[in-house]
Amino acid sequence: MAFVVFVLALVVSVVLLFNLEQERLLLQDFSKGRPVPTELFAALWQSRRDLMLVMLIIFLMSAVVVGAVIAFMHYDSARRTLEEVKGLARHILRSIPTGILTLNPGGIITAVNPTAEAVLKRSSTDLLGHSYESVFPPGDMIRDVLDQALKARRHVSQQDLAYRAHDHTLRTIRVTTTELTGDDGQPAGVILQGHDVTEWLALEHRVRIAEKLTALHTLSAGVAHELRNPLSAIDLNLHLLEDDLNGAAHSRERAAYYLQIMNAECRRMSAILDNFMKFAGPGSLGLHEVDVPSVIGSLVTLMRFEAEDRRIRLEHRVEEGLPPVLGDETQISQVLVNVVVNAFQAMPEGGLCRLTACSRQAGDRRWVDIAISDTGSGIQKDALPRLFEPFYTTRPGGTGLGLAIAYRIMQDHGGTIQVSSEPGQGTTVLLQFPAVTTRLHAAVPS
Repeated sequence: MAFVVFVLALVVSVVLLFNLEQERLLLQDFSKGRPVPTELFAALWQSRRDLMLVMLIIFLMSAVVVGAVIAFMHYDSARRTLEEVKGLARHILRSIPTGILTLNPGGIITAVNPTAEAVLKRSSTDLLGHSYESVFPPGDMIRDVLDQALKARRHVSQQDLAYRAHDHTLRTIRVTTTELTGDDGQPAGVILQGHDVTEWLALEHRVRIAEKLTALHTLSAGVAHELRNPLSAIDLNLHLLEDDLNGAAHSRERAAYYLQIMNAECRRMSAILDNFMKFAGPGSLGLHEVDVPSVIGSLVTLMRFEAEDRRIRLEHRVEEGLPPVLGDETQISQVLVNVVVNAFQAMPEGGLCRLTACSRQAGDRRWVDIAISDTGSGIQKDALPRLFEPFYTTRPGGTGLGLAIAYRIMQDHGGTIQVSSEPGQGTTVLLQFPAVTTRLHAAVPS
């Protein structure tokens, strides 16, 4: 730009000097006192007009040149910026670890990244510029998804589809489709994202099997340990009964005592197996709207006498207008009883057990929170992560299934259970249930 201005100034200066030199030569002959012809003034005036016209033409031409130079510079800058943006978009598309296909409204594949080539086992030359109907044969699940996206504008999110590649291997592709919009905000096609999750799903399956085997081993070891003691007691008392019956001094009272012990141990084994079955499968849920204040009121009435015997003050506070929860009232009551009994057992010298219930909003979902707090001895920090493991207990004589059963029931209800504790400061158990936001009869057809 500075160069153009310099050239323009140079041209104007040359024209002015040339014109002044012409006038100087023209007047040189009349500088010695000779009379000046009147035609000379007309000639000088014409010369000045010609100079102004030339200057105007030069100015206009210069303005055109400057405008052209500025336009070219802007065009060149815009072109370079556009190329940089296109290059950046290409690099981003190539670097995305998820397969990307873009299709125009006519179903023609307009873009494909290297990950999509690897996922679909197809080269870009087989995909770009071709209709998806020619790329994916009839019956292919990816073709069905694209049909819905392009023709019915129905999209899928994280849907696993079976895909048979050209090498006849069966893969699982996790697919998401979204609408592609143009600069005017109008639909301009469809974007398909695909990720090969075959190996990941196989690994997840192996991990689930390993977890089930580990859980089975833990449960088997726990059941064996819990049953061994009553079986040993039964075996011992059977031998004592046998010795007593074979001995000379037979006593009906002693035989009845041995039988009573064996009967008690059999009931103990039955209770252990019942708890085990409750943990292994709580059974089907009778879903209905559960009134939380009513459940808590019944629980407080049920546990009041035991609390008095243990010198425990049982308090409860329930928020007004608490929404109901959808679940099985019997199983929810079982969770509360298990937690309250644990709280009582943590306060052998008496104390305070408080139940509070309130609602809260988290995002677009409403929850009902029930907190059970005690002033007992608390739980050591290293024991907290294991509280919900079956047969793990911190109390001598405990079965270790109460919290495990509660955890399973909370999972079945779509809720959560959390324990916080400080040694010597007590323990708080927080139960969180999804609230019913609409009436059940309006949501579930009869």
